[in-house]
Amino acid sequence: MVTTEPAEVTGSETRPPGFRIRWGWFLGCVALGLLAIVVGWLVAAPAGRMNYLPGVLANVGTTLLLVGIVVLLERRIVDNAVRKFRNAAEEARARMRDDFRIEVQDFTDRVNAEWAAASPEDVEAMKERTKRLSKELADNYSKELADSYVDETPEAYDVDETPER
Repeated sequence: MVTTEPAEVTGSETRPPGFRIRWGWFLGCVALGLLAIVVGWLVAAPAGRMNYLPGVLANVGTTLLLVGIVVLLERRIVDNAVRKFRNAAEEARARMRDDFRIEVQDFTDRVNAEWAAASPEDVEAMKERTKRLSKELADNYSKELADSYVDETPEAYDVDETPER
């Protein structure tokens, strides 16, 4: 049964894809970090408090540097990997479409040539031959498609092997 009512749209479907900041976690981490710095200041001996602040600032600076490098580098690496896999999949689909178009065009040319050479008495036989050839084309293409999928799958998802422990 087909409905003509619009599908219900949820909040996650309307949000654009991309990086999502969890503000609660972020603000919680900032607050706990500041609280730890204040507690460290209060726990430090009064004579050592002059050395405490430069040490904290150096540690904060180092942490920010490392987080910036790790987060930005990791994100760049992941984005590049996703882009490469997406491009490879699109190229494979385009190659398959082109191969299929070539096969169909060759098939059409061959059948048109056979029909052009056929006599009126051979019409029923040509209909049967065309139907059989069309079914063979579809079956062969389906088999090639399945075989290409099966050939690629074992390398990526080998379920027969168990990892060494």
